[in-house]
Amino acid sequence: EIDEFAPFRDSGLERVAALDLDIEWFREQGVETPPLGEEAVTYVSFLRNLAAERKISALVCHFYNFYFAHTAGGRVIGKMMSTKLLDGHT
Repeated sequence: EIDEFAPFRDSGLERVAALDLDIEWFREQGVETPPLGEEAVTYVSFLRNLAAERKISALVCHFYNFYFAHTAGGRVIGKMMSTKLLDGHT
């Protein structure tokens, strides 16, 4: 583990458990979980390489942009789509 990332651990912003629940719900609805696409694999590799190279400022920038820019808008869009397409299920 990289010590510089300690403040970001257990922040309440972790999404893995919630995403696992979402994927399971879709599976229960009969939607097959697709394999990871090439772009996803490339993206994860890029982030892991940043960590391996200890490019702390780049990873903090990514964390900030992802969680504070994308997540806020995604929550609004997700709620709207849930209401329109999934009978309010989130």
